[in-house]
Amino acid sequence: MELRQTTSEDQEAYGRAVMSAFHREVSAEERERYARISEPERGLAWFDDGELVAGTSVFTRRITVPGAMVDCAAVTGVGVRPTHRRRGLLTELMRRQLQDVHERGEAVAALWASEAAIYGRFGYGPAAGAAMLRARRPAARLAPPPPRGEPLRAGPAADHLEAMRPVYERERARRPGMLDRDGPWWDDRLFDPDRRRDGAQALQAVVVDDGYALYAVKPAFGWEGPTGEVHIRELVAGTPRARAELWAFLLDQDLTTTLSWMLAPVDEPLALMLSDPRAVTLEVGDALWVRVVDVGAALAARSYAATPDVVLDVADPFCPWNEGRWRLDGGGCERTRAEPDLALDAAALGAAHLGGTTLRALAAAGRVTELRTGALERASRALRSDAEPWCPEIF
Repeated sequence: MELRQTTSEDQEAYGRAVMSAFHREVSAEERERYARISEPERGLAWFDDGELVAGTSVFTRRITVPGAMVDCAAVTGVGVRPTHRRRGLLTELMRRQLQDVHERGEAVAALWASEAAIYGRFGYGPAAGAAMLRARRPAARLAPPPPRGEPLRAGPAADHLEAMRPVYERERARRPGMLDRDGPWWDDRLFDPDRRRDGAQALQAVVVDDGYALYAVKPAFGWEGPTGEVHIRELVAGTPRARAELWAFLLDQDLTTTLSWMLAPVDEPLALMLSDPRAVTLEVGDALWVRVVDVGAALAARSYAATPDVVLDVADPFCPWNEGRWRLDGGGCERTRAEPDLALDAAALGAAHLGGTTLRALAAAGRVTELRTGALERASRALRSDAEPWCPEIF
């Protein structure tokens, strides 16, 4: 067995091996898509007698953390062929990958976990949630309806790309968890092959002055009449008025009875905008998992709601360079020999890094130990973000 970096020549075999772990085959359209966004030099794979049997890769992105945008290793394409599971291949892939990320100077890694039980043991923690939002028409009506503004612009999503870019950038700057979309990433966000539509129309966009939504309508009819569905891929609004205008449009699609949004932010305020709040439901779950790869650099890069002034005793056997005591104060984060105030592991630190999962909640779950009275409340308040973390895209 050989573990090595992948090359462009390995990409077809890599796709077959990783997708087999997800019981899927790679279509021609998806192969073209991955060719546009993949970075073969950031891939790692196990080879058994020359056959690629397990792999993981990274997209080079930037992620918003409280008060800053930082380099991020966006981990993707993790899989082991069914014939080679339970041999420790994934553990060694994750270990080598985090070593490589650390050597590149990326202080943070992030991923979407296909199975939530896997990545905690490698130091990742659930840092941003997402909600499955469902709304019922015609009960879901805004109260009051938004005032008439500039005319809405709507049509095929690609036709409105240039109007959406600046809106996304403004929102990305303020909300932790969002990623940059330089290079091929906007085109990838609009990727919409027929086989993924499940009977819905091609991806559409609706744009207002300070907001936009990506959506598609799936028409359907029953004996009692139309039962179409509005599927939202993304809604970004910089002002309450923009949000109201977008929702008014989406909730007023003729021939539809339901609206769904699979990756809505957990703080989406639609229910508070309706005359009947029960016409919308949100089912919340984990979304983006974060790994603090370099404790000192990661904690120094972000801002804080108040001065933390706390000594953290970090346990991180998977990345031993992070082990030990760190003083976090208004001037940065450095190693110290001082007595610790809080004890926690790398996964708990990753969960709290975007400011959504609080240290207080982690302590209640037994994941953080308060060693000095008052330190937990002070640190939890300092690490909290004003904006709830959200990542609208799975990578």
